[in-house]
Amino acid sequence: MLMKSILLALFCCLAAGVYAQDLENLKTVAPVRFQGTLMTGFQTYKVYGIDPRSTNPMWNLSGNASLIVYGFDIPMSFTIGRQGNNVNYPAFRQFGMSPHWRWIKLHAGWRNMNFSPYTLAGHTFLGGGIELNPGKFRFAAMAGRFRQARQESDTTDAAYFPASFKRTGYGVKVGVGTANNYFDLIYFRAKDDPKSLSKLLIDTTLTPGENAVTGYSTHLRLGRHVGFFSDLAISMYTRNVNSEAVADSNRIPEVPLLLKPRFSTRLNYAARAGFDFNFRNFNLKTAYERIAPNFETMGAYYFNNDIQNITISPNFGFAKNKARFFGTIGVQRNNLAGNRSETTHRIIGNAVLSVNPTPKFGIETNYMNASVKQLDGRVRLNDTIRVAILNTNIGITPHWSWSDTSRASNLLFSANYQQLNDRNPFTREFANLNTTFATGNFSQNYMHSGWGWSVGANFNNIKVYQISSNRYGGTLGVNKTWSEGRNSIGLSSTWNLSEVNGEKDGSILSTSLNLGWNFAQVYQFSVFATVLRNNSIAFDDYTELQGGATLSRSFGGKKTKKTAPGMPAKN
Repeated sequence: MLMKSILLALFCCLAAGVYAQDLENLKTVAPVRFQGTLMTGFQTYKVYGIDPRSTNPMWNLSGNASLIVYGFDIPMSFTIGRQGNNVNYPAFRQFGMSPHWRWIKLHAGWRNMNFSPYTLAGHTFLGGGIELNPGKFRFAAMAGRFRQARQESDTTDAAYFPASFKRTGYGVKVGVGTANNYFDLIYFRAKDDPKSLSKLLIDTTLTPGENAVTGYSTHLRLGRHVGFFSDLAISMYTRNVNSEAVADSNRIPEVPLLLKPRFSTRLNYAARAGFDFNFRNFNLKTAYERIAPNFETMGAYYFNNDIQNITISPNFGFAKNKARFFGTIGVQRNNLAGNRSETTHRIIGNAVLSVNPTPKFGIETNYMNASVKQLDGRVRLNDTIRVAILNTNIGITPHWSWSDTSRASNLLFSANYQQLNDRNPFTREFANLNTTFATGNFSQNYMHSGWGWSVGANFNNIKVYQISSNRYGGTLGVNKTWSEGRNSIGLSSTWNLSEVNGEKDGSILSTSLNLGWNFAQVYQFSVFATVLRNNSIAFDDYTELQGGATLSRSFGGKKTKKTAPGMPAKN
């Protein structure tokens, strides 16, 4: 019933939006406009020497469009794809639109909405929704199907497409404020249909569930430079609606917004809060988050629960804004209820320094450090399985660019070192990992002729448990553009040599060709082809071929504006 009411409201608002337009503007607005892009493409794949690593052939048809009726914008999009010779139906097919006019936005078809991180958080549904923001009043509602009933399969696909009940739900958000200064109250409810699966399930652990979530979301400005944000949700989740009701619940009067307590019902919470400080050259964000064990909501795909996070993120510029620092440090732990066999602590730090002293030269450096440490929980951990890991990553990227009236040049270097240090003396010999990557590239493009070329070199080293592998080589490419950059062709080739423990292990040669062609101002055509040849002593030799093409057609260029009915034509 609620679903029908929302869909009826969609059409009522659509009609009201069309007739409520300012008549004075109709003289200069085309009554009906259509703009968008339609694209189709295919890809072929062939390999000799090893098992295929991709399906063949692959194709897709996609499009996005917007129908504009007297200023009423109705965006639409779709994608249809087919993969593998054994598939005789589209692998993906969804359609939806979200028209909006002034402070009214409607949703119909396959859509997703976001009320807060812990209630309805971007889960795709098939149904309808509405968002109203007149002035400082904020309202949103939705209803639809979140999951389609799917029987279990006796084929190998059962692991990837498990059985599921039909799941439907609805949600409402009411609040006051603006986009940056608001307070919203949220209610969300969803339920599985036990009758949606007709035959006996192979997966006997699957049971129909039910969920009711209530909470709030806010962001408040406490002054010119300080803001406060907070989200809270309380979730009542029943794992099995067929489980026995709690005896005491029979004495409690039923509350429409709550579920009937059962032995499989759990009540949990999730919350976060923090401050953001914004000044001219300095920003700081602090946040505290706590998600209780077993917290779930049917309005989100997945949750990391039983977790506590504390994060601090500074961001500031200095040296007359020619240098900027970005950083984040976070402390995390689990076992909030103290009933797990272990408690895991994580400390994650990340820092990026960007320096650009001149328009021609700049350098970025980054440092990341993450440590994981397990402590005893309810039981004493055996040292042989205790996790204690330190992961360090250091990178540096200097770059130069210069140009004149005839050519533009770019020089880029990049180096990265990563170390995985296992601090458990019983496992470190097998788990320690060191990687080193270094690349350099120089490119030059000539303005008048459209020609360009590039040359590069690379080196990779990986060390893990008695194995040290090196790969080094170079890349050479040439490209050409014409018709003011609308058309292009490019050819590139990469050759690498490999070594394992100091012994030569063969080579890899990869060559690719790309062509892009724009014609009649609305068509874009592209073709690509790639050949990869791998010669190896330790592994199998193989040759891999890939190729494909895409064609797109754009609509809605400059149109002659027509005079609206009943309005005098301009002289």
